[in-house]
Order: sequence, then C-alpha cells, then structure tokens
Amino acid sequence: MAETKKTGEKAVKFGKTQDVSLKTIEKAPKDTQQKYHAISSKGESLKIVEADVLSSSTKDDIKTQLPKAIVVKKNLKKDVEILYASFKKFKETHSNAEEIKEFKMACDKVILAAQKSHTEIKEKVYTIYDKKK
Repeated sequence: MAETKKTGEKAVKFGKTQDVSLKTIEKAPKDTQQKYHAISSKGESLKIVEADVLSSSTKDDIKTQLPKAIVVKKNLKKDVEILYASFKKFKETHSNAEEIKEFKMACDKVILAAQKSHTEIKEKVYTIYDKKK
C-alpha cells in the first residue's frame, strides 16, 4: 500500500496528486491519460520494492530484492519518456494554459517521487556495499 508523504503543508499520497483536479487529467487525450496512470501505478510499485530494498541488511538480501527494483525503474523510465512526448502533444493542442500547468504538475509530482525512491534505493546499496558516492 502506498505511503503518505508530507510535502509542504499538504499530505500527498505517492503516485496520486490530490491538489490537481482529476478533471484536468481527464481532459488530456486518452493515450496521455493512460501513460500518466501507468507512471502513477509503476511509481507505487517502485515505492513497494523500495521498502523491500531498504529493509535489506546484508548483501544477500540486496541481491534478492534489487532486481525487482531495477526492472520497475527501467519500465518507469521508458514510460516517463513516452509521457513527456504525449505531454508535448497535449500542450500544443490544448488551449487552457492553467489545465496544461496542472497536468504538468501532476506528472512532475509522480516523477519526482519515483526519483526520490530511486535515490533512496541507490543510497541503501551504497551503504551495504560500503561505496562512496
């Protein structure tokens, strides 16, 4: 289950944007909406595997948990690139600047949350393997 993070004064559930209207997301073309929801879902999956990796205390634990995180992250990276291309098309064809801005904010939030999870996983691996950044 997704965890709740505090960002500023608003609680945001990972992979969901409570301050951005779902109606704004629904105004995007169907394929762009699908890509947004795919990233949101994979972001939640990354958060789950992040918890597994962060609970690892030995190299063997990391070797068991890390492959799942790598697969989710690689798939998420591909989806982000596809979403960005879809967003650019949405931006060119949509006339409401405020809705474009809200949709961009929604995308940015799920992407930034995924980047944070990736960073935490990387730091855990570095800690277990005693590597310096």
